[in-house]
Amino acid sequence: MEPLDSELVDRLRAMARREEQPSTMLHAIVSHLSPVAVDQLLLVRYFAAAFSFKDGQGHPIHGWFADGSGELKDSDIDRIMSKRMQQTRAEWDKPEPSSQRRA
Repeated sequence: MEPLDSELVDRLRAMARREEQPSTMLHAIVSHLSPVAVDQLLLVRYFAAAFSFKDGQGHPIHGWFADGSGELKDSDIDRIMSKRMQQTRAEWDKPEPSSQRRA
């Protein structure tokens, strides 16, 4: 399994802090990794890393496709994943230690 791009994981967290929709974040992953084909498992891995998901919390992403052909549409993913991201927020939304802040 290839390692995830830590900058992309940080970008997803920043997007969540700005209250951007999960579907927008998924589209951002697809766009960032383009032209490489992105499968649903990779999308789940990015969300799991960014939002401390465990025990299948990212599973609904398997029903979403960037082209809109999936069982779940953007609005469905936004509703489902927003709730799950909020459930784990205390784990992923931690302030940066002062030694890591950029001047």
